[in-house]
Amino acid sequence: MKKLIIVVDMLNGFTKFGPLSSKNINAIIPNIKSYLINNKKYDNIFLCDFHSKNDIEMKEYPLHCLANTEEAKIVDELVNFVKEIVNKNSTNGIFYLDLEKISKYDSIEIVGCCTDICVLQLALSLKTYFNKLMLDKNIIVLKDLVATFDSSVHDAKTYHSFALSLMRNAGIIVK
Repeated sequence: MKKLIIVVDMLNGFTKFGPLSSKNINAIIPNIKSYLINNKKYDNIFLCDFHSKNDIEMKEYPLHCLANTEEAKIVDELVNFVKEIVNKNSTNGIFYLDLEKISKYDSIEIVGCCTDICVLQLALSLKTYFNKLMLDKNIIVLKDLVATFDSSVHDAKTYHSFALSLMRNAGIIVK
């Protein structure tokens, strides 16, 4: 089976410092590192926020992961595992991927952040894209290797759990 691993937004700006950094997301770094060590023979793509101050997304979120800043860098713990980097300026990474290339994989495993935003949008979009093309691909989200943030209006546990349920209901394999 030909497998692709997509690592979503495991950047300093979501894990270490900055307005969207989260201890919840930082906590999954060691597990993602172990996973990448155990799966080093497989291809991977690191999808990375790489924003400008003028990006439309900045109307919904605080300025974060601006291009060429420390926030936009992949965390040190994972940088040595990178095989390909794809930068993005919106929450849904599907628009930045080479879908023709990705369609050659049987299985696509997604890890990273945020479960209820970037991971959810990517997983649902990949699933529906392949469904449209009548291509039976396994889209897999590894529940212990994804996380989201806590805030006064965003309970991480609730949003994480609900996003995983939405993905399961859409035919995405959550394991």
